[in-house]
Amino acid sequence: MQKEIIFIATLGFVVLTMNFWTTFIVVRDSLSESPQRIAQLMMVWLLPILGAIIVFAVHRSAEKFSGKYREQPDPGDDFGFPLHAGRRTSEGRDDD
Repeated sequence: MQKEIIFIATLGFVVLTMNFWTTFIVVRDSLSESPQRIAQLMMVWLLPILGAIIVFAVHRSAEKFSGKYREQPDPGDDFGFPLHAGRRTSEGRDDD
């Protein structure tokens, strides 16, 4: 009887700790809007173990910036394309 009580108390402590930790992560998530945070918190507390695992699995964290510039910046690379991509040339045109 004593071992069962210790097991249940330990399991309860682990579940509560995991839920509070997940709640802290969800509340501090700056990338999520309020309705998404509320839905995640409901999932964590209504499905204690499974909800916390799902939120941990899909949680997004803010990108960490390297603090460095690209090695060779391309002044024509406004949209992430190479400088020559999409340019039309007069070669191969039939309407000349």
